[in-house]
Amino acid sequence: MPVGVYKHHSHQGFQKGNHPKTEFKKGCVHSEKSIEKMRETKMNHFVSIETKEKQSKAKLGTKNYRWIKDRSILERNKRNDPEYKQWVRKVKKRDNNVCQLKNKDCAGYNIVHHIKSWSQYPELRYKVNNGITLCQYHHPRKRDDEQRLIPVFQKLVGSN
Repeated sequence: MPVGVYKHHSHQGFQKGNHPKTEFKKGCVHSEKSIEKMRETKMNHFVSIETKEKQSKAKLGTKNYRWIKDRSILERNKRNDPEYKQWVRKVKKRDNNVCQLKNKDCAGYNIVHHIKSWSQYPELRYKVNNGITLCQYHHPRKRDDEQRLIPVFQKLVGSN
């Protein structure tokens, strides 16, 4: 058995080189005695199929700690709804799925960007002229950049 430095700080007073060690998991070094204790503990923690089924049922429905009685208060993610996906397809089709600021710097996949923000202009969310196809390089990363580029984007897509 190899002898080495114990890597954990909480072992029972063993000092470097004084105790035979065995490598166990993720580079940790354990003695044969420790390994045997871990094996016994693991064997004693066997859970029957019935117990697993009970535990599984307890996690479902009204017994779950995250259960919300009134589901109507939850708002679904609107960016996953079919109307949003249709809007993305229409904008990409109009732009031939090409970055509208195309130049030598274009890089990455194309993203459909709202010219006027999603949150501040809910009435414009699905208007094709409020969208523009941009590559990852040209997609604005900061709100200041978005605000500065609104007139440029509007001119490119022909919206007011």
